[in-house]
Amino acid sequence: MVQPPPERPGATPPAEPPHDVGPRPDTRHAQPGQAPAPAAGLAYHRLALADPRHRWWSPLVEIPLAGAVYLALSFALGLVWFAVHAGDPASARIELGPSGYPVELFTRPGIFLMTFLGIIVMLPAVLVGRLVMGPRPIGLILSAAGRLRWGWLTRCTGLAVAVFVAVQAVMMLLPVEQAETGAAQAGLPQTVWNGGTSLAILVMILLLVPVQCATEEVVFRGLPMQTLGRWLRHPAWAILLPVPVFVLGHGYDPWGQASVGVLAVVAGYLTWRTGGLEAAIGLHSANNVIGLGLGLIGWADPTASSGGAPGDLVVAVVVDGLYALLVVRLARRRNLPRLRMPLMAPPMAPPPTRFDPIPESRRNP
Repeated sequence: MVQPPPERPGATPPAEPPHDVGPRPDTRHAQPGQAPAPAAGLAYHRLALADPRHRWWSPLVEIPLAGAVYLALSFALGLVWFAVHAGDPASARIELGPSGYPVELFTRPGIFLMTFLGIIVMLPAVLVGRLVMGPRPIGLILSAAGRLRWGWLTRCTGLAVAVFVAVQAVMMLLPVEQAETGAAQAGLPQTVWNGGTSLAILVMILLLVPVQCATEEVVFRGLPMQTLGRWLRHPAWAILLPVPVFVLGHGYDPWGQASVGVLAVVAGYLTWRTGGLEAAIGLHSANNVIGLGLGLIGWADPTASSGGAPGDLVVAVVVDGLYALLVVRLARRRNLPRLRMPLMAPPMAPPPTRFDPIPESRRNP
């Protein structure tokens, strides 16, 4: 065998071949108590594994912590409500209908405000739990980009509004049997408007309801999907298992709950397919803003707990299905990134080297 010539003193060693730049997947063995990070890109439900410091048991602490923060914030909100109505305790009473929504939702702006703030406070509670237990960055609960992709959210919301308005316009042109006359009649129902009260509630619908929808998507979609994704690889588990919890949170009749279930499945699929919550937030926001807006003017009853029909489920399938097809097509056209590469954990520091100024040969004369 031919031996390579020895290197001359002071010679420059040969250059190493160039390496790829950018973060590399962590393919090393995990430390004790730490789940191994996969080498491939991570879909939305597996984004917790993008943090090299993630732990499989973190959700078991994160979720109770978020629940405790939510209870504290809700209690504080209740104290503010009763303090405002201290002079008239009877006005602080909130009567709930069969669906769980206040009966005076569209007639008392204060009740409307408290109803939706009571949901919105879940968002900081979840963020506190995520901030304490990880994964990092905290924006991973929003998308694979580690933040809310505002441009994509705007496009999805506009698309959802267009689909809802188009379907609603078609439905209003169809003949509907009138309860008073029993005759089929097409056209717009009678409009209700209570001046400044309705205007104040309309402003809150436009400002608060999108935040409420984003909160519900983080709490009922993002958190459970990424919790299940730590333990179960296939996305179907993360998409389908949270659906019953979301459905039971809405006090509708079976047809109404089935429609909510369709929205939950479509929102979960789009979250996985697009790598973030933006498409789900857009669909949810358009649904709630339009539904509550129609309820405000008396054209619909979004809080009804009875009176549903199979047609409601058909409309939900058409609207949500059409929206999903358009979003997937738009995401493909824009080549929307949906995966995130896991990063390598920082290297462990070598053990300290002891410095001994006395040579070994001189220790034992």
